[in-house]
Amino acid sequence: MKERFSALEVMEMAKDIEKRGKKFYLKHAEATENRDLRELFKKLAQDEQDHYEKFVALTEELREDKKDADYLYEEDVSAYFNYLVEYSVFPKDDSEESIEALNDVERALKLAIQAEKDSILFYREMCEFNEGKTIEAVNKLIEEEKDHLRALGKYIKEYGQK
Repeated sequence: MKERFSALEVMEMAKDIEKRGKKFYLKHAEATENRDLRELFKKLAQDEQDHYEKFVALTEELREDKKDADYLYEEDVSAYFNYLVEYSVFPKDDSEESIEALNDVERALKLAIQAEKDSILFYREMCEFNEGKTIEAVNKLIEEEKDHLRALGKYIKEYGQK
């Protein structure tokens, strides 16, 4: 695996993670009958959309500075990023664990908690090899992902007491 990613590469991976997160939370929001959990998942999905939009804006800023960034959108490069993201954070929609979690609130919460932890680790790794605007954006995002983790942790404690 590549040791250093450009700021634009990091942004492309981050956008993919946020898209997968939004899809994950919306799917679980639709599947649960628990109203409070549905609202939490909807809020988390909206947060993921907000993160995605921040990354889109940052990507545009970075692209303006680098005219040689077209390679990021080539098929093999895109596939490489998708592979990294697919096996790094949120489970695939059709994975056994994701399907099982659709019918089990506690499993869905635990899966979401693990995905948030994994995204924080993934973003921290990205910080190690980058600088400037990328680090600033990713650090802000890490803080927001920690907020998600706290919200999910609080909810799972409350859920366990019901």
